[in-house]
Amino acid sequence: MLDRIRKDARRYGMLPAGALVVVAVSGGPDSVALLHALHTLSGEFGIRLHVFHMDHGLRGEASREDARYVEALAARLGLPVTVVEVPPGQLRAMPGSLQANARALRYRELAALARRLGATRVALGHTQNDQAETVLMRMLRGSGPRGLAGIPPVRREGDLWYIRPLLGVSRREIEEYCRQAALFPRLDESNLKPEYFRNRIRLHLLPMLEREYNPALVANLAQTAALLRDEDDFLDQLAASVLNRHRVPGDGVGFRCDPVLSEPVALARRVIRLAAREAAGDGYDLGYTAVSQVLEAMQRRAGSTVLDLPGGLRAVVEYDVCRFLPPEEPWPAAVGAEWPVAAEGVTLLPEAGIRVQVQRGGVPHGPWEAAFDADRLPGALAVRFRRPGDRIYPTGMTGSKKLQDLLVDAKVPRRLRDRVPLLVSGDDVIWVIGHRLDRRYLAGAGSRNILLVRVQPLRPDVEGGLGGLDRSEDSSCPGV
Repeated sequence: MLDRIRKDARRYGMLPAGALVVVAVSGGPDSVALLHALHTLSGEFGIRLHVFHMDHGLRGEASREDARYVEALAARLGLPVTVVEVPPGQLRAMPGSLQANARALRYRELAALARRLGATRVALGHTQNDQAETVLMRMLRGSGPRGLAGIPPVRREGDLWYIRPLLGVSRREIEEYCRQAALFPRLDESNLKPEYFRNRIRLHLLPMLEREYNPALVANLAQTAALLRDEDDFLDQLAASVLNRHRVPGDGVGFRCDPVLSEPVALARRVIRLAAREAAGDGYDLGYTAVSQVLEAMQRRAGSTVLDLPGGLRAVVEYDVCRFLPPEEPWPAAVGAEWPVAAEGVTLLPEAGIRVQVQRGGVPHGPWEAAFDADRLPGALAVRFRRPGDRIYPTGMTGSKKLQDLLVDAKVPRRLRDRVPLLVSGDDVIWVIGHRLDRRYLAGAGSRNILLVRVQPLRPDVEGGLGGLDRSEDSSCPGV
């Protein structure tokens, strides 16, 4: 067993010299064998150990005896130990699965302790049997290659690495190791209760399959998981390359639909999942049904489609762009609000996401500056968002145009059209800021009273042209 741990530790870089490793120890055979083995190998690898135990408060005196056993074992090995006690009844009072809540709380406390101590590694006692059970569970529930790849030997979360040195070791080997080392681990009776899905697989399905079909099933399933994990990693690298080639700037994580759809469908699905994970954060995994919905929206592209995904993530498909966005923050501006702009000087308008500067005279440069004939303006300057019935006489066109139609033609995403800042004079829209001007009020060669308006975006969605829009030459302000 120790030789297998050595091999995997070196292969996956689990135990770098000088590392402080927090070892999660429940008191059961797997975690006890893990702690003893790491202690045995600590001098060889040059690592230090700190023992962690969580008393979940679910089994009364038996839970307290588990904690005392772990404390005594740590003392016997000369190791520091931290025991976290969960108040009795707290986990049962929480909504959702008892086991899932216990696991989440355990991982949270493990990470908190590791960061307090400055540890870079957290060692967990998952075994080859746990791997086989996981693969069977996911196969029965329906899973793709990533799910069937099972439990990874190493998982990184920020500056913390979760390592599983026993993943190549069977439970029989662990029990024999504990017997030879006179460890006498604790028995958690909840592991024998058939109401839990994993327990039924462990106690009934897996033994039956080994007995009647393949005595080497545990090792074979673990090997299958390892092969799928390697292939899954390679396909993820391929998907990342496709995503980066067709990425578009703007909010969240976006990419162009057509070139991704031209890839094999298996790769297109991976690009979707990778973009969703990047937008939502490590650990987020978009399921098959949600991936299929996004893929269908990309293929259909009927106007604008917004999909609400698990965890508050949103997928927006508009024109040739698919974009994943985190949960939407409420827009602070009140409907119908209007903010006056000083006749001269700087006006800061965080509600509209811009800073406006007005000066007498000057020549505009680029799409964020405009020169107006002050003598023709119908009223004081102000900034607001669009209202029903707004029209503009756009530069480069004849006649007028509804602001709604102009924004659609400019391919401004629907979700951003109500956030486009407008410069108005009286009741007239004189500038769709950063996009199009009203030709009636622009300064010309005969203008004597010129107002130069300069806008500085304060938010990425404004600065990026409202999601990376492609502005035509007509969108820039003409010279005077």
